[in-house]
Parts: sequence; C-alpha cells; structure tokens
Amino acid sequence: MQTWNGSQLATHRLDPILVIGPDGPFRRALAKEVEALPAPSLVAESLADATEKAANADRAPSIVLVPEPAIDADFETALAELRIRSGAQDLVPIAFGRAPGDERRREIRDAGVELALFGRFGRHALRFQVNRALSPWSVRPPRGERRAPMEWRTRTYSSGKEKAVRCYSLSSGGAYFVTPRPWVVGSDIALELPVGRDRLLVSGRILYTNVGDSRTGLPRGMAVAFRPLSEHIQQVIREGVTTTHEALEV
Repeated sequence: MQTWNGSQLATHRLDPILVIGPDGPFRRALAKEVEALPAPSLVAESLADATEKAANADRAPSIVLVPEPAIDADFETALAELRIRSGAQDLVPIAFGRAPGDERRREIRDAGVELALFGRFGRHALRFQVNRALSPWSVRPPRGERRAPMEWRTRTYSSGKEKAVRCYSLSSGGAYFVTPRPWVVGSDIALELPVGRDRLLVSGRILYTNVGDSRTGLPRGMAVAFRPLSEHIQQVIREGVTTTHEALEV
C-alpha cells in the first residue's frame, strides 16, 4: 500500500511568508509560528500594504496567509499585483479564520483560494499547509491513503524501550511522529493509537527518519507504516482525516 502522498516531499524553501491582518496578538503569534518553521515572515495590514513591503524585500514571498474576510471581489486583482510587484514566480494564498458556510466557500474558491486553516489550528497544521502550498504535487489527487495533520501525543515502544512522541500527520496506512531522537530506520515498533476514547496498541515499521534536514519540510521525527489494521479501525481513521480536511480546504 502507498502510504504517503507527494506533499511530504516538498523541498523546503526559505522564501518569506506574508501574514496579512491587523496588528494584534493573533497576527504576532502567527508570524512567530511561521518563523519557527523556519521561514522569514513579512507582516502587513492588507494586500495593498504588503505590495509596498514585498516590492522592497530581499526575496519574493511564496505564500500569503490571509484572513477570510479580506478575500473579496478584488482579491485576485490585488494578489496578481502583489505577485508582479514582488517578482514572485508563484504566490499561494491560504485563508484562515472562522469556517465559512457553503456559499461563502464558493466565493473564496472563485477568488482563486483553495487551501485554508479554518477554525483553531496548531503548528503542525500550519506546517502541513505550507508544505502543500510549496509542493509541485499539491494540485494532484493524493496517491494512496489521504493523510491529515494531527496534534496528539502518544507513546511508542521498540526493543523494550519507550519513547514519547507527538503525531504530525496520520493516514489509515501510517503516520509521521515528531521526536528529537527517532528510532532507527527498519525498526519494528508498537504505538498507542487513540481511537475515540480508547487507545489501541498497533504495530508498525520505521520507513524513514528526519534528523535535522530542513529541506524535507518536515520536523525532526520518523515515518511509520502500520501493520495491517482492521477495516473498522481504518475507516475510523479515514473519517477523522476527512473531517480534518474540511478545515484545510476551501
């Protein structure tokens, strides 16, 4: 089974990421999270303000994080001007804010926005969406099992040892876990998988690790392929992944 889709392989570019919105605690926190990816952040009150700043920046931006209410009938024109003035080869918008209704989603899609961070989101969801925006495969259907960012903590076991990890992304075929000291590639492991209110002990194998290569776009950690799960557990995971993607796509 093909577990991972192409977005995990996006090369991490350190181009600036624009953060649009009024100055305040949320914008400052979001810019700080962007810098922790790591990527330079450029903040602006509006797209018009960002156009002036980006035109004088050392490097062209690659992504713009924009509040959902700021996406109006003139958004595509303003984004095109920003792209031209900044010299950006591509500039991918990601909407954030409260989850809109169906009619408003259509308006946002018509404005050329496909990716979103609706509702509450954490660092893993932000990194996940940035990787999708930078990935040359992002417009293609995912290969194999669809995956989604997750933020829960769990425990893994191998060779009689225990390691606490945090889930980064999950599919019914496997997951990526954040840890400063991943198990060795090829190791057989067991891990506690939260399913509803229960925790199910499942087995897997380490496919690959990232021990500090920022070019992968992934945090330090390890990818795990699950041993075959029951159809019921796979379906529970798929439903959770689908629900999560409702906040990640317009």
